[in-house]
Amino acid sequence: MRVSTRLLNQGLEQRIQRLSEDLMNLNEKIASGKVINRPSDNPMAVVDSMAIKSSLSQIEQYQRGIKTGVSWLELRESALGEMKDLLARAIEIGTELGSDNQSADTRASGATEVGQLLEEAIALGNSELGGNYIFAGYRLKTLPFTPTVVGGIETADYNGDTNDFQLQIGKDDTIVVGKNGQSTLMDSNLFTALGTLKRALEDNDGAAIRQQLDQLKGADDYLANEIADTGAKANRLDVKDTVWSHLTLNLKERLSAVEDADLAEMITELRQKEVAYEAAMMSSMRLSELSILNYMR
Repeated sequence: MRVSTRLLNQGLEQRIQRLSEDLMNLNEKIASGKVINRPSDNPMAVVDSMAIKSSLSQIEQYQRGIKTGVSWLELRESALGEMKDLLARAIEIGTELGSDNQSADTRASGATEVGQLLEEAIALGNSELGGNYIFAGYRLKTLPFTPTVVGGIETADYNGDTNDFQLQIGKDDTIVVGKNGQSTLMDSNLFTALGTLKRALEDNDGAAIRQQLDQLKGADDYLANEIADTGAKANRLDVKDTVWSHLTLNLKERLSAVEDADLAEMITELRQKEVAYEAAMMSSMRLSELSILNYMR
């Protein structure tokens, strides 16, 4: 069957159009470095890509929570550590000035220092991070501790709540990073022990001074346990962050396999398409020349 020049022209035009679109798509993929630039490029791959990106976004949110938690725990551990140092100094003062050969003036001077230790302990209890008080439970904006006097003894009132501030670090995984001030400090008897020691020193009462040493040591042991708990939580966050980091790396590799273009392969294919396009254009030109010659005859 004889094929008309018109049909040949139509076939070449369609081939040139297809090759032109292929060249445009290949250039776009090479420029972006991605094999998927629009959903129509590969609908199934787009579904996989969206699922992986959703997982990465969720992990990023968990890791932000972990980062916040680490900051809270670091400040908490620092504050508690400084409180232990204050207690150590108070125990040192009580031990030295509890001796019966100490004068009233010396004890009065010691009372002044213990009063300063109490003020510093309350200030540490009001430690804040980013405008949030770390010992206030969920009353993050409420100053947790205020000085007060109970029965002639200087101590502190707790104004926070008894809820522990926690963060989500996994789908069904939360961690307490802000243990409330009632259970952390008030239950330790820290403030009252310091206040009672101060009063005993002011009263020049050696027996009362010595009696407070057990209370101070008990508060010190209590804070030591709180610090240990804080360290354990910090270790847990570190492990969790490592798990998420490894999973993130794995997901990014999977996403790269779905989305990223093999540039060497793409460039080779581009060159092949360019050669085919040029050949099609040459054929079209020759066919046009033949058509003109036929017309002239």
